[in-house]
Amino acid sequence: MAIIHPKLSQLRLSPLNQRHVKPSAIESMADDIDAHGLLQNLIAYEEDGLLWVFAGGRRYRSLKVLVKRKRVKLSDTFPVELRDKSEAIELSLIENEQREDMHPADRIRSYGALRDTGMSAEDIAARSGVAVSFVYKMLRLSALAPSLIALIAKDQLSLDAARALTLTDDHDQQVKVCKAANGQAHTIRRMLTTEKVATTHGAFLFVGREAFEAKGGTITPDLFSQGDAGYADQPELVQEMAEEVLDGIAAEYRAIGWHEVRAELDRPHDLCMKGSIYPATREPTEAEAERLAAIDAEIEAIAEAEGEDSDRIEPLTNERDAITEGLRGFNAEQVAIGGVALWVSHDGSLGKSFYRAMAEPKPKATSDGPTPLYSNSLFADLSRIKTQIVQEAVAADSALALDIMLDSLAGQLLHGAHSYQMALEVQAKMVATDVPDELMATSDVRPVEETMATRFASVPVKGRFEAIRSMEADDKMALLAGLVAMTVDGTVFAGGSPGIRHHHFEQIARASGVDIAARWSAPIGLFDKMRRAAMIDLLHEECGAPSADNCASIKKKADLAVNVSGRLPGNWLPAPMKIGAFDQPERNPGDYDPDMDGDGIEGVEDDQTADDEMV
Repeated sequence: MAIIHPKLSQLRLSPLNQRHVKPSAIESMADDIDAHGLLQNLIAYEEDGLLWVFAGGRRYRSLKVLVKRKRVKLSDTFPVELRDKSEAIELSLIENEQREDMHPADRIRSYGALRDTGMSAEDIAARSGVAVSFVYKMLRLSALAPSLIALIAKDQLSLDAARALTLTDDHDQQVKVCKAANGQAHTIRRMLTTEKVATTHGAFLFVGREAFEAKGGTITPDLFSQGDAGYADQPELVQEMAEEVLDGIAAEYRAIGWHEVRAELDRPHDLCMKGSIYPATREPTEAEAERLAAIDAEIEAIAEAEGEDSDRIEPLTNERDAITEGLRGFNAEQVAIGGVALWVSHDGSLGKSFYRAMAEPKPKATSDGPTPLYSNSLFADLSRIKTQIVQEAVAADSALALDIMLDSLAGQLLHGAHSYQMALEVQAKMVATDVPDELMATSDVRPVEETMATRFASVPVKGRFEAIRSMEADDKMALLAGLVAMTVDGTVFAGGSPGIRHHHFEQIARASGVDIAARWSAPIGLFDKMRRAAMIDLLHEECGAPSADNCASIKKKADLAVNVSGRLPGNWLPAPMKIGAFDQPERNPGDYDPDMDGDGIEGVEDDQTADDEMV
């Protein structure tokens, strides 16, 4: 008995395998293999130069389905246990006539019991005829709380959800999270990784696992993902290391003399508005020209003697390309007026763009005006949180919802206002208020659309009008309030300016009577997203110079964020989240609306001068 790794093209389905399955089952297994890989090897015997699969027919058929989907190639190799044909006949009879597939819960329990007797994963794999990696995953599931394994046995907890729960070893937390997430795998995974960074995240890939662990970083493995994926337990360390690497690269460009160098973790949103500059091509030096001519002559001679597909041509072509690429570069004039933007791409590579920067020196902040505290993207997130809270209040007040809808209709139909100027656009467009989880760590505010989906889940798609007509008046008004609330919009685009719509939103927020500070308080995640200088300025404003000066010497940004959070009053709110923050003088409907302009606003950083923090 030996495990070999032949190509899929060498395999055939043995006539000894008489198991018949529905096409839907094959498709489902193909999906599982595509997501998790082939967890259990095939079993085959050799005859006439081919390998005939007699155990694992469904897996073999599923692999052929993946070939049609172009997810697997016939040249790909897979583990196959090689047996004699005489032995295959006996095993095939056992599998097809006597054996039933074990329920996942039974397999989880049995593997756990075998481990408790002292058997290793390798021993269990050999005894069960499955891949060692599969045993490891079953053993991981066996470490779940017994009550959760019981739910698996009753088919009340999916394996996807169970796999997500293995991200923590705490049984109490497993049970608590499972209940809170209602058994939804993606929600469980999000709840257990709120304060972690996936090892597939661009910033982590940019830093590198080896460097991260060398700095003392730890990783929670995700055994049910492809490869060695998992979650970095110290996201602040990932951020600091990524910023450090970016700053080092930026320093190299500054040393060259570029007019402006911007290093941010995320790609700057305003690059599309800047004119790109491209490297100029210079004439080759005498030595370079001679070498290029020699390479061309050598390539031509080899092609004539050995053919154009000769292996000797490729190194010469690569050398020629390297010389040619070296002729391209930015000249002194371009560097003097040019800008360089550096960021971390989603795949962990260094993003880079060269553009024409403004030649005028940037104005420095003076005591005559407020110092910007929040980057454009953070300001936008705060406006979304504020919108969520006001939406929640509107959904609880059907009379207010009716007034809002009437005001929007009257403003547009009687007074000629534009729909974009209203905090409520009378159209079926749900306002996106998603923000990073770390900004909602201290709040239990739920998006109104989630509450509505639960409360009115019984409203049918077919026959909806009749169902609404037959509703009780209170239910009908609650439905109205929730639907109106879902379209109330007080969000500000990153880099945008509050306008008439936001002024209208402030009127709604006041009318709702909502206490923003009672529904949300500033989490540590907010200060993690602010620049060091902005946090010190904030302490100056809110707590005075002595408090700010005491914190100015704190070296680590994460420690500074904790100190700032602890010194601010308990009911403190960032300026964008205060009721009245977007108040403006009343305008006529036809007046110019600054909400349609892209200029920055007071208290918000221009992204050209401040780095957005990692989300």
